[in-house]
Amino acid sequence: MAVQICLCVLAVLTTALFIFVRVTKGGVWGILTKTLASFCFVLYGVMSFTQITWFNVGSVFIIMGLVCGLIGDIVLDLKYVYKESNDTYLNAGMLSFSVGHIFYFAGTILFTNGTIDLLLPILVAAGVALLLTPATIFGGKKMGLDFGKFFWQSTGYSFLLNFMTVFSIYLACLSLDFVVLAVGMGLFLLSDLVLSMQYFGGKVEDKFLTTINHATYYAAQILIATFLFMF
Repeated sequence: MAVQICLCVLAVLTTALFIFVRVTKGGVWGILTKTLASFCFVLYGVMSFTQITWFNVGSVFIIMGLVCGLIGDIVLDLKYVYKESNDTYLNAGMLSFSVGHIFYFAGTILFTNGTIDLLLPILVAAGVALLLTPATIFGGKKMGLDFGKFFWQSTGYSFLLNFMTVFSIYLACLSLDFVVLAVGMGLFLLSDLVLSMQYFGGKVEDKFLTTINHATYYAAQILIATFLFMF
């Protein structure tokens, strides 16, 4: 347990270091410290997995979701360095995070271990996501967000994120085992709402939004890794 606690603290500290570097320096140092912070939450997830007293393949999917987050973090930051390939890196980043949410969904299902009837939670999550996604996209456009050529990618990703958030919250209402995961997914959603304001609202350089975006995102990933440790 001591190792897991130390890694959790390390993940928090490297996140703070990255956010400080991002808002003060940026550039290559921002990418390096971001990669370090992301690597730490993946490592924390792996070590949390070793704490599980019974093997569940769901933990493997959760870790794969964390790895997709690491890949997405690196890819999204590369668009700041190679600005001529901005569209490619943004698309690749959204794809990586989308696959990550699919892994989180698969892992969560396996963690229920057949003790919860999943049909209703899935149907409710899908229904709510179908309502929230257009509301988010078109509501964002009314707030001045211009998704442009990324409209369909953003819509698809928004559906996956809304679905996974609602699904985890529903499970948390049925079992306290999923509360940490639900909070993590809620923070993930908040982080991406802020990120949308930056990417599609012309506020990429806003230091306050940058801080909120990364603080909520890394808190989300750390909590998802903690879910493995506490389950």
